Amino acid sequence: MRRFAFALALGAVVIDACSAQRATAPSAQDETTLDAGEGETAALPLDGVSSESAGFRTLALSPVALLDQPVDAAHRAGDDAVYFVSRIGTIHRFVNDQLNNNPVIDLSDLTEDEGERGLLGLAFSPDGTVAYVNYTNRLGDTVVASLNVVANGTFDRGSLRTIITIEQPFRNHNAGDLVVEPNGMLLVPMGDGGSADDPLRVSLDDSSLLGKVLRVDAATGATTIIAKGLRNPWRVDLFDDRLWLADVGQNKWEEVSVLESVSSRTPNNAVDFGWSAYEANDRFNGDQMSTSHTPPVLAYEHGEEGCSISGGAVAVSGLLRGRYVFADYCSGRIWSTPADVASTSTSPNSSLASRATLHFDAVDSPVAIVRAHNHLYVLSLNGTIWRIIG
Repeated sequence: MRRFAFALALGAVVIDACSAQRATAPSAQDETTLDAGEGETAALPLDGVSSESAGFRTLALSPVALLDQPVDAAHRAGDDAVYFVSRIGTIHRFVNDQLNNNPVIDLSDLTEDEGERGLLGLAFSPDGTVAYVNYTNRLGDTVVASLNVVANGTFDRGSLRTIITIEQPFRNHNAGDLVVEPNGMLLVPMGDGGSADDPLRVSLDDSSLLGKVLRVDAATGATTIIAKGLRNPWRVDLFDDRLWLADVGQNKWEEVSVLESVSSRTPNNAVDFGWSAYEANDRFNGDQMSTSHTPPVLAYEHGEEGCSISGGAVAVSGLLRGRYVFADYCSGRIWSTPADVASTSTSPNSSLASRATLHFDAVDSPVAIVRAHNHLYVLSLNGTIWRIIG
């Protein structure tokens, strides 16, 4: 088994897969605001990077806040704030470039931030009055729950309601993200249950909810499968009826897959992404079959590029507008690729540089890139929250 699936289990351990000097987080301090220019990191022009990078050299990472283990962010209608999720179980309001030290909700008594567990995902209803959270409970099972949001942005703990609980057979591959469709339905990506190599052979098994993208009715908990064959889709992004999935690989490949035409997906036309019959385009478990395998839009091999993908969001403003931006936790690299790319076969011999543009290298432990209020934020498991500017 090569590593915990998305490398977050390393916690204080940093894997430095690049030769460039790592850009470390500011020194530890209370959750607070950072001056916009403090520690600003410019895009690094590196040898071997696509010449397209030259057009993005004014991009920079501007640190805006510190938070204990940030893993997700979301915004809601009618509210200027961005809500940042700490894996320890708290959610914090960030407005006017200030992060409130007092959480809008504390769920730390319901979860444990160990390994790949904790409070992992946040989304809001289309009208902003309900928050949805994805966390692992004290037994390690996945829980999707809702809470009412009051006018000042705090969450009503008394309104906490479990929508669905999904048993997790192992301690890793919990995925943990969730997004809300325009019609209010939830999309919940699920990992394959953990350990390694899909030991229970669940990802392609239609009788299991593991290794799938689920559509969940927030009112009733009714669940349908709209995609399968996933290993650990840690972060996802819904944009223009396409769901971008950063799926953490096993032995060799990290993958970016796209679920097309999300709103029209049903169990009858669910998309098969292939795991564990395939890892990217390589055959993996010989006893698994994926006759309708949909390959990733891009995949990169373990090595200098990294070993654990950290998705990922489509930029809607600035120089990166119209591009999907993603990172690797191990190497600290951040790339982008055009968001109009179509699902296509990825040659194991083609370089990542031919399909994506490298913007930053050796960023400290990037665990997620998220979009909120038209900005992209890079979250470091070691605490720093950067905004991409330019």
